[in-house]
Amino acid sequence: MREIDFLPEWYRTRKRHQRHVRRQYMILTVAFLVMMGYNLTSMHRITRASGELARSERARVAAQNVIDEFNTVTAALNRVRVKADVIERVDSRIDVAAVLAEMSHIIGETVVLSRVEFVAAPFEEKDNVLPASAAGVRPADNKTDTGGDALQSHVRFRILLTGVAVSPADVAALVCRLDDSPYFQRVHTSFWRSGKLQLSAPAAPGAGKLAENATERPGGSLDVTEFEIVCDLGNYKEMDN
Repeated sequence: MREIDFLPEWYRTRKRHQRHVRRQYMILTVAFLVMMGYNLTSMHRITRASGELARSERARVAAQNVIDEFNTVTAALNRVRVKADVIERVDSRIDVAAVLAEMSHIIGETVVLSRVEFVAAPFEEKDNVLPASAAGVRPADNKTDTGGDALQSHVRFRILLTGVAVSPADVAALVCRLDDSPYFQRVHTSFWRSGKLQLSAPAAPGAGKLAENATERPGGSLDVTEFEIVCDLGNYKEMDN
């Protein structure tokens, strides 16, 4: 016995079409959900990357500020170094107080100085010299050389001493004492001559002892010896060729 199907063909076709449409809807829904999940994940990653980028930018700006500040400090340090180098070149490197103390120790009571002058003079090309290593600074009343820091200089300091003494012998003795001192070298007298010292003039420090030893003349004047001594500061030494 044959079964007779009374369903029309268009009905079966429409059912197949509906099933096909449902499958497409399901596929599209799954694809939409996958795309939504991917978009959400991408947005989260983009947001996190944007935050890290913002933090990196802040760190870059802070690092740039540090670099700029470092460059500013470096430039200021270089300017200070240039000034320090200039000061280093113009520094005389002599202890004037120690030199004057040595002079006051050497000069006797029969000598009065009216002028002490330090003159910086460059070394001549024929001079073969080096900074001294043994002419150290020491107290004027110390009889032994302590071997302290040496006087250093890039120029020769010439010292001019002008004053009066009781007699030429006192001038010669002063020259000998200056020559024996490690502070001075190349000591010689530019001149000495007889002169008169007027007592009515204001007395200089130490002139009392000079007046006691000098020969007094009528009219209130004293016979003295005027002199000028020239020497070099002993902050260099000559080298043998």
